Amino acid sequence: TILPADAPDPPQDAAQLLLEAPPRADNPALVPVRITQPPGAAAIERLVLVIDENPAPIAATFIPGKALMPLDLEVRVRVNAYSDLRAVAWLEDGRIVQAGRHVKASGGCAAPAGSNAEEAAKVMGQMRLRSGTAADGRAEATLMIRHPMNSGLQRDQLTLLDIPAMFIQTLEVRQGDTPLLVMDAGISISE
Repeated sequence: TILPADAPDPPQDAAQLLLEAPPRADNPALVPVRITQPPGAAAIERLVLVIDENPAPIAATFIPGKALMPLDLEVRVRVNAYSDLRAVAWLEDGRIVQAGRHVKASGGCAAPAGSNAEEAAKVMGQMRLRSGTAADGRAEATLMIRHPMNSGLQRDQLTLLDIPAMFIQTLEVRQGDTPLLVMDAGISISE
């Protein structure tokens, strides 16, 4: 659990945290989720992305570095059933807030991988970094890592055997010695 069982739900506070996701996902295995903060929001010390109806509801925990504040983070996730998606943030000032929305999607955790296993193995681990400047003048970057992110709930469409789970569990991004982001992920992060 991310909060004690008897703790009240953290309040939603649009002045501190926002979450965008499509109301109905085109592909339940590749649902875009964007978590942002408006200018002037308190720095985030830890952020947990929760997909309530997934087999493992905690999709990922993020520890963003100070250089990423105010936060603007986008990730692709699997959604297994119509579900609330929530981002819960522990702020530097001691508050805990959340943002969320309901997403209509189903079957994302068991959806077959987008590429065959042989091709995925050939390119697994390849990374591409694209950087630039956002409209507001902030530096921005997109990091893409090729990995099948097998959830362990998928089946090989030819043999009908289960595909073993194999996913990136911890990712640490640095710029020189400066930590930018640490992600501890589970089966809900997409290929």
